[in-house]
Amino acid sequence: MNVTFVHRIGSAAMAVLMLSTTASMAQTTDRNSPSAGLEEIVVTATRREERLQDVPISVTAFSQEKLDTQGLKNIDDLARLSPGVTFSRNGMGSAFNFNDEGSDINIRGIDSTAGTATTGIYIDDTPIQTRHIGFGTVNAFPQLFDLDRVEVLRGPQGTLFGAGAEGGVVRFIAPEPSLKNTSAYARADIADTQGGAPSYEAGAAFGAPIIEDVLSFRVSVSSRRDGGWVDRVGYTLSPNAAVITPTPIYNGDVVEKNSNWQTTRTVRAALKWKVNENLEISPSVYWQELNINDTAAYWITLTNPRANQYRNGNMLDNPSTDPFTLSSIKLKWDLGFASLTSNTSYFVRKQHSTSDYTQYLRATWALFGDYPNTFPVRGNKGYAPFEDNQHNFYEEIRLASNDADARVVWNGGLFFSRLNENAPENVIDPTLNDQVNAYTNGHPAVPVCTPTLPCPGGLIFYGPIDRVVDKQLAVFGDVGVKITETLKATVGLRVSRLQFTGSVYATGPFLGTTLNTQSSATEDPVTPKVLLSWQPERDNLVYASASKGFRPGGVNVGVGSICQPNLTSLGLSQVPGQFSSDSLWSYELGSKNTFLDHTLQVNASLFYIDWKNIQQNVNLQNCGQQFTANLGQATSKGGDIELIYKPVPAFLIDVTAAYTIAKLTKTTCAGVLTYDGTTCNSASQPGLPPVAPIGSNGDALLGAPWSFTAGLEYHLAVWNARSPYVRVDDQYTTAQKSLLSFQNANNALYDTTLSGLPAANNLTLRAGLRFSGVDLSVYGNNLTDAHPLLFESRDIANTPTDTLYFGHGVRPRTFGVTAIYRY
Repeated sequence: MNVTFVHRIGSAAMAVLMLSTTASMAQTTDRNSPSAGLEEIVVTATRREERLQDVPISVTAFSQEKLDTQGLKNIDDLARLSPGVTFSRNGMGSAFNFNDEGSDINIRGIDSTAGTATTGIYIDDTPIQTRHIGFGTVNAFPQLFDLDRVEVLRGPQGTLFGAGAEGGVVRFIAPEPSLKNTSAYARADIADTQGGAPSYEAGAAFGAPIIEDVLSFRVSVSSRRDGGWVDRVGYTLSPNAAVITPTPIYNGDVVEKNSNWQTTRTVRAALKWKVNENLEISPSVYWQELNINDTAAYWITLTNPRANQYRNGNMLDNPSTDPFTLSSIKLKWDLGFASLTSNTSYFVRKQHSTSDYTQYLRATWALFGDYPNTFPVRGNKGYAPFEDNQHNFYEEIRLASNDADARVVWNGGLFFSRLNENAPENVIDPTLNDQVNAYTNGHPAVPVCTPTLPCPGGLIFYGPIDRVVDKQLAVFGDVGVKITETLKATVGLRVSRLQFTGSVYATGPFLGTTLNTQSSATEDPVTPKVLLSWQPERDNLVYASASKGFRPGGVNVGVGSICQPNLTSLGLSQVPGQFSSDSLWSYELGSKNTFLDHTLQVNASLFYIDWKNIQQNVNLQNCGQQFTANLGQATSKGGDIELIYKPVPAFLIDVTAAYTIAKLTKTTCAGVLTYDGTTCNSASQPGLPPVAPIGSNGDALLGAPWSFTAGLEYHLAVWNARSPYVRVDDQYTTAQKSLLSFQNANNALYDTTLSGLPAANNLTLRAGLRFSGVDLSVYGNNLTDAHPLLFESRDIANTPTDTLYFGHGVRPRTFGVTAIYRY
């Protein structure tokens, strides 16, 4: 570490110490000393406040204290320590736009990068997950700062959370303003990554009554910069540029060092007004802006992970700016027999990015033999500006019975949403046309630009409209009945009317035609849930449930004429205009048990999921475009177990294990073709040649089979009113050895050269000192400096002309200091 870094550490620590000085005398209880038993966590996973141990759902809950103690700063960290959850950064994949914000999250193997999301992402009571439109749409996730808790609900939650919760829900819940107490929270962090740049963060939150018992507020601001560790560099080609598969060699030229840095800024303001004894109104605004300077994906041939030398040879950077604002007003009205809750919210997002398409475009034209290789030279410039503009309105009204101990407990409501999302895209390359025309390879070149489809200024694709408008009206509710004092049955149901309209306008030589289409569809899904729970005493719960998950269908964008050979090989004359909904049934058996005078908790569940009519991307390998189709069915089965043990007040053990195996159970063909046991063919159109299937029975869905986490926290003897502690966390996932569909050579669209998920391990250590609301700690992340290749891709799969492979891994070994103050 250099002197500047040490100085920043000292400054961050002093800032929080100074903040705590004036308030430390007001501390009346010692919040830093460990208690004898395990902490009871209250969650709202069933849309009412309950102890976590009383909720008959597989849930992992993270309080703000737990997030801080484990050093979780973003969704990547959170998913890593959530059993049964797989999260990957796959912006360089064939279904995305090279944006490092591109990601994929799945719970219990329910995963698809096509259509609407399979996992619901909520800020408080508002869903913010996106629909996958074209290449330009990516999910937004809130920064993990000033949160009351995060809840990860495994399994479909369609009855209470709607169509976006097919596989599960991740809820980010902010603290409410207090009408009685003043509170403060501050965090400063600085860290240094081996082979990379420093990272630093500062943020503060404060809340207090304005008029005690009547009006209060809470505000928070934060700013974080994550230093990069991937360099954008220059290269030469070996043996020479005339060979169809040259090898890039790093030439020592660094265009931008540690180029993949990013910044995140947040502001939140909330009020609570108690109008009278029965009515509360709580407006809030949350604003966040994520800026990414460049991608963390690296070129595998230019990289040496063991030496922490990560490099890409992209001609251009891949910047992205993602601001969004969530405004909401929540009303709570106690009617005596029941409580009425209304949540009205408006979500505005204006994400925009620019992707380096220089390599991708040359890889595409190399397929025609009109360009010698996929590797451009300096001066080449191809790029694609993308946007993801969302204007979403939500209204939910819930009425819930007040007496949680009554024989009959009920909860019901209405939900309405109108989601307007447009993802425009352009592709510009002022150098490609002349470059292709200059290389004929002994035959006339296939020009990029034509008189009928010109490209002024290099505009080879113009797509201002790729819009989907979703409307949803739903009625939902559940009723729980105590059959006996210990046995309870719950039945839930959601009935929805979904309407979606898709509009597309696109043209240009890259598409090869002009598209100007609009189509609409309506669906009426019904998502029931049946639950039986037995709780013979407060500390023991056993439950069994069956629930349905659902996500709506959508419309397809057509593909260019250059993709016609691919479509023909799949038995298609054109892309289907629409794709329909898919659904699943999940069956779960679980238990939650507390032993040894509330010092040991064991929570476990087993599940079986049957998923049908799955929405999947069909990536047309030889033209770099895609569409969505309903392909096949799958099952996912497994379980998870969490053990939390506090043998003595100073020592805490938290161990989890999760097993998930998800596979296709049917061989699937595209278009009008059907599988005859060997190939796909058409009885109605005998002229179509037999082809290979899209996916085969037994193909795996993405996800680590086994994941394990182990956390140990030990509090040393109190020293001079200060509580020293040490915390170690280790997370390990096993390699996925079963073939994914794109790895199976028996399928039509495959690439056996790409790897699946490897084994991965992440060891972290934190040691600190707590006193008077202050928590000072030093930490190390990825202490073993593991460098797994978590995601691998290339532009044009299964072709010898594209030898450029991209990789994505994890941040190298990082050391840092955190200073936190709570009041």
